[in-house]
Amino acid sequence: MATPGDVSLPVLTSTPSDRTGPGSRMERRRFAVLIVIQILMIVHIVQWLLMGRTIAPIEPSESIQTVERGVVNIGFIFFVLAIGSTMLFGRFFCGWGCHVILLQDWCGKLLGRVGIRPRPFRSRLLVWLPLGLATYMFVWPVAHRYLVAPWFGDVPAWPGWTVEVTTTDFWATFPGVLMAIPFLLVCGFLTVYLLGMKGYCTYACPYGGVFAPAEQVAPFRIRVNDDCEHCGHCTAVCTSNVRVHEEVAAHGMVVDPGCMKCMDCVATCPNDALSLGFGRPASARNDDVAPKKTHDLRWTEEIVFAVLALGILLSLRGFYGLPLLFASGATVCAAWILWKAYRTIRDANASLHRIPLKRSGRWRIGGVTIVGLSGVIIVASAWLGVVNVAGQIAAIRNDRITVPDDVVYGQGTFITPDPDVRRAAESAVVWYGRLNFVGDGGWSPIPPNRGRYDLIAVRQAWCLSVLGRFEEAFELLGTAIERRGESENLLLWQGVIGEVLRPQEADDWYGEVLERHPEWMQLRDSRVLWRSNEVSAAAAIAEARVGVEKMPDELLPLRRLAVLLAEEDDPLSWEESLALTERTLEIDPHNSGAWRALSMVQRKLGRLDDAEISMKRGVELDANNWRLLAEYALLLDGRGRRADAEAAMDEATRAWTRAGGDGIGPRPRLPEPLPGPASP
Repeated sequence: MATPGDVSLPVLTSTPSDRTGPGSRMERRRFAVLIVIQILMIVHIVQWLLMGRTIAPIEPSESIQTVERGVVNIGFIFFVLAIGSTMLFGRFFCGWGCHVILLQDWCGKLLGRVGIRPRPFRSRLLVWLPLGLATYMFVWPVAHRYLVAPWFGDVPAWPGWTVEVTTTDFWATFPGVLMAIPFLLVCGFLTVYLLGMKGYCTYACPYGGVFAPAEQVAPFRIRVNDDCEHCGHCTAVCTSNVRVHEEVAAHGMVVDPGCMKCMDCVATCPNDALSLGFGRPASARNDDVAPKKTHDLRWTEEIVFAVLALGILLSLRGFYGLPLLFASGATVCAAWILWKAYRTIRDANASLHRIPLKRSGRWRIGGVTIVGLSGVIIVASAWLGVVNVAGQIAAIRNDRITVPDDVVYGQGTFITPDPDVRRAAESAVVWYGRLNFVGDGGWSPIPPNRGRYDLIAVRQAWCLSVLGRFEEAFELLGTAIERRGESENLLLWQGVIGEVLRPQEADDWYGEVLERHPEWMQLRDSRVLWRSNEVSAAAAIAEARVGVEKMPDELLPLRRLAVLLAEEDDPLSWEESLALTERTLEIDPHNSGAWRALSMVQRKLGRLDDAEISMKRGVELDANNWRLLAEYALLLDGRGRRADAEAAMDEATRAWTRAGGDGIGPRPRLPEPLPGPASP
């Protein structure tokens, strides 16, 4: 009798019936389910765009907010349920609910149309990368808070548990649209082409790092009966790279943690020998009878290329902060290319699918190309790594500058910092400069994106200000604004302007820039604040009116003008502020701060019933805002509703405790009630 390892797998080039072969009915059903899920995701986004508020993203990565900030969101709830279901039923979610699975299967189908059937890549060490990524994402923040930080006396205050199931900024934690195309190409086509079907899931997905071990305790598994003839159809159609025929022969069930319950093997079996059923979990298997696994890398290669992969990942993730899901996919693809280049150099014959790389020791164009590409990967990774190190050094130097803002700015006379601070600031200026593009005198091989460029400019400007070099800081920020457009971060540095220019000169500077760029709302808002602090309230209001005139449908200028008018001692100004605030709520009815502002103006106008209703609406929208709750309690108390006020203040106290207690301000309290008339 032939052993499992001796089975020759059939090549399925046709579909003999609707239940066998790659085009099985189960595959079509799974694709239909995955497409429906994608449609629901699109509907979710459209609903947010239309209504401004929606259910928070149903995405496991949102769980990071839970482990870091105690925010229980939909993503965390979904992830917990997904892990629980995996521990019972196996990785059904991966096979039937993940959008990346649809992407990989679709790419695999397209490759199959041109005659390419990707061969699965098998590595002992790289397969542990997903677990390492999952540990970094979900375990490290907790370990750092409770195990590492106490050693350095820098324990961040636990904010307490909060629940946030809806959001007004659906895309806040997601990368921009420009990352969609690289993600599609790298995590779809490239991982499938190089690593095989489900290559991204096997070697790069951090969620797979959680689901794979959870799957091992699941009692619901694909099992075999005595009708199995070891024909190998099951393994031939498996897109999860599982050697099904070997595992069921050795264990009576599929034990590979990569099995995603796609069910193609069950639908393909000509003897109905495979089925889903409850029984022993994979963790109870006897490894003494397990078939011997083969791998593409020798142990020396495993270690070398695992180290290289770690270095590439750190280079990609470093200072430029590429999304982890993209960086991990790019990392394993780069590591595979390096390994293939090494094998091409070492061996007399090498190929990539149908592309010959080397034949009988003679190099082909494909071989030269892949070796050249590997050289580019090594140089680029090392280059980016050097830039990342420069960023870390700059941040360390910056952290040593312990000078408050009010000492640096607004003193009239520059105060020379002590020698250690001065040396740290001088060094930080140099190291931050090295993070710029090589064409701008830095070290980076690629221009920093807008967010990184702004960060570099802001930190350099701060360090220059500490050194008293305000003119250089002003020139740096001005250049950054002109080259990269307005930025909220850049506009925070009004202190630089105050040190370099007299009030009128500063106001003129704002005017000149806004004349060229009237659409820059943030810069105009900065000028409004400047005028409010340095000129007059009337001048600030005049500029705010210009902002509303230029951009009548934008919330920022509307809200700024409404606030300034509310601060005036004039009922007519309050009426105008009321109208403006109501207009902002028509645009964004879910803003709790706007409801609070509306309530404040209504109180000034004596409309106390309306003010109470507005504050209640704000509290309903932001039930964890202890300041808002406390203000609502004071409003109720002022209206003689003591019992309701005490209940609201109790809620405010609980929210205050969750937010950090004494570390964020005094405990909210109601004023003592006035004594009543003496009892007879």
